[in-house]
This record gives sequence, structure tokens and C-alpha cells, in this order.
Amino acid sequence: MASYPAQSLFPGFFRRIIASVIDFILIALVWFAVGLGLDFLPRTGVNTITFIAPDFPKLFIVFLAFITYFTLLEATLGWTLGKLIFQEEVVTLRGRRPSLLQALIRNLFKPVDMLLLLAPLLMSPKTQTLGDRYARTLVINRDAGVPGIIVEDRYIFTFKKIIGIILLLVSLAGLGIGFSLMRTYLPEIRSVNQAATTHFMRLEKGIAINQNVRAAYENASSQLREQMTFEDYQQRLQENPFLPIALERRAEIKFNEWTFQEEEGQRVAAVLKGNLDSLFEIEVNLAKEQNQWKFVSGNFIPTGQ
Repeated sequence: MASYPAQSLFPGFFRRIIASVIDFILIALVWFAVGLGLDFLPRTGVNTITFIAPDFPKLFIVFLAFITYFTLLEATLGWTLGKLIFQEEVVTLRGRRPSLLQALIRNLFKPVDMLLLLAPLLMSPKTQTLGDRYARTLVINRDAGVPGIIVEDRYIFTFKKIIGIILLLVSLAGLGIGFSLMRTYLPEIRSVNQAATTHFMRLEKGIAINQNVRAAYENASSQLREQMTFEDYQQRLQENPFLPIALERRAEIKFNEWTFQEEEGQRVAAVLKGNLDSLFEIEVNLAKEQNQWKFVSGNFIPTGQ
């Protein structure tokens, strides 16, 4: 069996990146076609932070298209469009075309490789991603021939590896920040959702019992009680033509955006936005008092207005 030096076989890092970008343009077309945007990351403002709920059904469609595209082409042809343009090919460690299972394993790890900023690719002697390592595959130059034995470049410390380590540290730091944000705000998101739902439940029960919504009023925030008397509050509810429909179907209300306002490191206010099927867009304002979220105001806006 002939042997080949590894560096003559494996595509350069930037060629791999550009080839991947070409493939991901196709996936991006699917992303935007199903109606997904780029607002899924937390947004920060002046003393505020906003979270958007991922649209999981649409994300699943994109992920399915992603896996299907890469897996089927690599298992049947050995390349995708980007790899074909740069004359690259996916092969097993024995130089054969990967099986369907190997191609699937390889591509299931792609999201992890992207989260790690492709650091494993730079730190591998054979320029393997995590997916390549677990699937036992390689990406090689098609015009270099398929080797019988691959001689690894057994370096100890190179510039490429240093860059890989830096990217790995940056990605881990970013993941750590993301995990910290989720650990801090996920409980708060659950709390504000529960506070809004509880207020709607009190309204529903109060309206069902001789229009007596005093429990909802008394459990609302001090801001609301300072702004209006109980009689004013009750009259305002009676004048809202959309409230009965909203309360009747309150279990179907879905919140998908949360904005928290902070003062001196403490969360003091929250704005929830959501919808009720295709009938209403909903906005609820809450304030944190004595470590509990309290209702301030709410608004039901018919869709299309």
C-alpha cells in the first residue's frame, strides 16, 4: 500500500470554511423560507435584556433539511456542492465512501463543531471535526488520490493548534456566558409567565362570580392600585370587549418574548409579549414587589390592527 503525507491530502482550513459557507447558504435559504429570522439571541438595551422563544417546529424543519442534505449527499456521492466546487471528498479512514450511518453521525455533530468555532478541526492532525472523529471519516482533496495508509502529521505544538486552542477557549467562554444567562433568567421567565397566568385566572373566576374581581385587584401591583381605584379597575375591565374571549381561552395564550428591566443589578420590571392563536397579540407589564411579580397592566390587540 502506498502512503501519503497527511498535509498533501487534507484541504486547508479556509478552503473547508468556504466550502461549508456555500453549503450553509442553501440551508439559510430553507431557514428564511420557513419564516425564521436572526432575532433568536438575547438583545440588550439601556438596563434591559430581551429574550425571544425559539420556534421549535420551524427549527426542526431546518435541522431535518440540514441533516438530510449533508447525510444523503456524503453517503451517496462523497461530497456536497461546496465540497465539489473545491474538489473535496468525505472518505472513511480506509479511503472508502462513508456509510449512511457514518455520514449521519458525522453531521449530527456539526452543530457542536460550530458551537466550538471549529476548534477541533484546527487541533486535529488529520483536520478532523468531532463528527469526523466519531464517524471515523476524513475530508481529503479529490485530486490527491485515495490513500491506502494515511501518515499523520504528529506535531506537538504548531501555530494552527494555537489558533485552535484560542478558538476553543473563546467558544467555551461564550457557552459559559450563555449558560449563566439561561440559569439566571429561565426561572424568572417561568415566574413572570406564572404571574400573568395567575392574574388572568383570578379575573376569570371573579367575572364568573357576579363580576367580583377584587381578588385580582388586591393581588396586583401597588403601581396599579395607586393609579386607579377598585371601581375604576372594574369599569375598565367591563369596557374591554376582547377580555371575555381572551379569558375564555386563556390556556391557549403563548408568551414568546420577555423583556426585563434592571436597576442596580435587580430585576424590577418585565414586559411579556405573546399571542392567542391568530386572534390577539398580547402585552403584559409586571413589576417585582417583595420578591414577587405583580400585574401592572395588560393589553389585547386584535391581530391585523
